[in-house]
Amino acid sequence: MTAKFFASMADTWRRHRRAWFTGLVVTIAGALLGLWFALLWDLPTAQQVRRFTPENRLIVKAMDGSRLYSAARGPAKQVKYRQIPEYLVQAVVATEDRRFYDHPGIDLIGIGRALWRDAEAGEVREGGSTITQQLARNLFLTQERTLWRKFKEILIAARIEQELSKAEILTLYLNQIYFGSGAYGVADAARLYFSKNVEKLTLTEAALLAGLPQAPSRYSPLIDRTLARKRRDVVLKNMVEVGYLNAQQYASARKKSVVLRPGPRSEKTQAAYFVDYVRSQLASLLGTGSVPGGLTIETTLDPQMQLEAQKALGSALADYRSRRVGQGAIVTLDPATGEIRAMAGGGDYQKSQFNRTVQALRQPGSTFKTFVYTAAIESGSRPEDILSDRPVRFGAYQVKNADRRYYGEMTLVNALKESRNTVAVQLFTRVGEDKVVDVARRMGVRSRLRTGAAMALGASELTLLELTGAYGTLANGGVHVAPTAVRRIADAEGKVLYAAVPRTRVALSSAVAATVTRMLEQVIANGTGRKAAIDRPAAGKTGTSENYRDLLFVGYTPQLVTGVWLGNDDNRPTRGSSTLAAALWGRYMGRVMATFPVKDFPALKQTEPLQASPPMGEEYPAELPQGLEEPSPASEPTGECSESDQGPLVCPNETDGAAPPETSEPPPEVPDIPEVPESPQNPEDPAATDPSRPSSELNRPLAPTP
Repeated sequence: MTAKFFASMADTWRRHRRAWFTGLVVTIAGALLGLWFALLWDLPTAQQVRRFTPENRLIVKAMDGSRLYSAARGPAKQVKYRQIPEYLVQAVVATEDRRFYDHPGIDLIGIGRALWRDAEAGEVREGGSTITQQLARNLFLTQERTLWRKFKEILIAARIEQELSKAEILTLYLNQIYFGSGAYGVADAARLYFSKNVEKLTLTEAALLAGLPQAPSRYSPLIDRTLARKRRDVVLKNMVEVGYLNAQQYASARKKSVVLRPGPRSEKTQAAYFVDYVRSQLASLLGTGSVPGGLTIETTLDPQMQLEAQKALGSALADYRSRRVGQGAIVTLDPATGEIRAMAGGGDYQKSQFNRTVQALRQPGSTFKTFVYTAAIESGSRPEDILSDRPVRFGAYQVKNADRRYYGEMTLVNALKESRNTVAVQLFTRVGEDKVVDVARRMGVRSRLRTGAAMALGASELTLLELTGAYGTLANGGVHVAPTAVRRIADAEGKVLYAAVPRTRVALSSAVAATVTRMLEQVIANGTGRKAAIDRPAAGKTGTSENYRDLLFVGYTPQLVTGVWLGNDDNRPTRGSSTLAAALWGRYMGRVMATFPVKDFPALKQTEPLQASPPMGEEYPAELPQGLEEPSPASEPTGECSESDQGPLVCPNETDGAAPPETSEPPPEVPDIPEVPESPQNPEDPAATDPSRPSSELNRPLAPTP
């Protein structure tokens, strides 16, 4: 039976095999033909490529749905090939597509080289796309990573190469590619970064721009000038390897620093600093090298809070001009969600697009003491514990209070509210450097922290956003929620490409957070932050860096946390104190909190309330221990100290040779305290996880994820 069946099948196959084979060939040919027509159906013509005009628009919305920003995805101005400097063309070709003049749009040799290098590295480090392919993708395709899109990209690139000259392709590419910070096209980029026409770009400026398209949000000099310079030097080296520069030209160009002259933006926006921050995050949120058009971005911004923040900052900068305060910043978060409600990155966006909430690394001064006290409370200390406020030695260094006054035995709550340096350093040595770093990291500090006693007094450099987010951990009962600016991203068809998921972690116990909050309430109630009082429960900390260069106040209510910074972009000393920042915080938060119900912080599980002494004076700068660095030059003469409606104006630091103020007691002896061995690296130090990362990048903050 079985043998007969197989014999019958074999006979049928012999009689019909030609028909079956023909049918199979016809089916495959039809499928391939259909696929080919599908690929070619909507390919652009040469005329469409030459006259391409971006139609998709980028829309950024506030949390209430109102529009913050709307602009076409494309250049405001375009240039002709003859206007583009030769070294800019050379820099782009050397960096993006070295065989540009030799291939027909698809570079098989380049693809093979990229695959080989990626295999050697064990990860994708180099792409094989030519300049023509990039142009095809950016003009007519999406950023989705599929074989279908890749096939269409190759076909469009081949069509472009057939119809356009190499000069036309380069001109289109340089007029459409994204250069970061909202600049599409080299003309917009030249105006944005250097305030000049493209034909007047220097070699080093051209090299800097040529390095941006690969990762515009990462390499933008407005975000990270150090990294932008490193990328520029890579481009210069590429030009040497291709033969466009000789060794002498390379050495000369590499010595030049990055000099920016940011020009005004062509578009007008509400909440411009915030919108720029959101736009800088889009590529990383979407996981793409560039940002597609037609996007609608739903953000976390509260338009009314933003208006109040910008208004309050502008008014304060006008009032504080006589105090030599030239700039400032305000950022507000919802501590329960991490959502950014307001971001004023400077006084006037049209004059300076530098966002001081996320781009400026400044010393936090005594605001960092909160992490020291939090570490101490978590280690078992209590607010009523007593330490002696007196000069102390930290190994070979001496720690003093900047006002040269010492009050003897003090409770921790009093020492914190009066911001005594000597007590902070004693606590730092008691709990240990590693413990303080661990607490700061858990609470949200991500920047590199300076080792040694200087850390306790705020000698490290942080962004205002990460510092404010860390204080939000206390406001949220010990739970840290990473700051975020974007809720959702949708494409032109409404398809959701990104939806935010809060990144939370329990950083502190609720008891520790509540205890530190009660201590920080005393700072506002009758300590150095009295000007921040807003007639409702609030907690916070003042901070002043050496020579009054940075004036800060970071504080919170149960519903909002806000950080304020005042100072100068060139790091010149001011004639103010953190009282100015506290007063600005109080005026701004007093207005925005008016729409919130009065709410108390969670109660402490103890029978006795915290006991704090009456106020003792204003805060002085958190002076670093002597010997930790070269002595700072004496601050400029300020004349006599005066009173104003913002409170007492504190005089600059006395020089080391100045006699301390007279006191009723003889100077105390200077006891030794144990020196804490320096840790080889801070926890979460980038060098610990990425040995290949250049050491000079370690001072850069990890960009906050919106």
